[in-house]
Amino acid sequence: MAAGRNEHWGWLLSGIALAAWAWGFHYLVGIAKVGVWLDRLVLAQHVGTNAALGFLFGRSLVAKRRPLVTVFASLLHEHMTAALLVYTRRVTVAWTLFFVAMVVLSLLLFLFAPIEVWSLFANLLTWPLVALMFVAEYFVRQRVLPATERTGFFAAVQAYRSHRAGMKP
Repeated sequence: MAAGRNEHWGWLLSGIALAAWAWGFHYLVGIAKVGVWLDRLVLAQHVGTNAALGFLFGRSLVAKRRPLVTVFASLLHEHMTAALLVYTRRVTVAWTLFFVAMVVLSLLLFLFAPIEVWSLFANLLTWPLVALMFVAEYFVRQRVLPATERTGFFAAVQAYRSHRAGMKP
């Protein structure tokens, strides 16, 4: 457990160091326009959030770890079939790729498109795209898994709430 905590501190300190470097670099270059700073701050927030989520899902795919969606599904299914295990792993891969694509697209739009296009993507389209990913996964689940291995959104929320209620602080 101590190694996991040290890993979290390492990531936090790396993020702080990167932010400090970026701030110092821009300060030394002499960029003082508020708009430039604000755009880059929002870019860092958008890319950082999506990168962190991609990392969270992706790191659960490495050896000796349970894919994150498998962990969530285990809250709903006491006994998981081989088909369900394969499916939840693939969904974890899909979410990882989704968040990586969001990072890449955000950076490409920020660097090469008008700022208004990037802002539309980062500020208005991100949440609808996440919702669309959930909807797409739902329809794939309906086609791939038998009815006995599927649950709905509200059952998942209830299982998660029950799990959290049983956890010790």
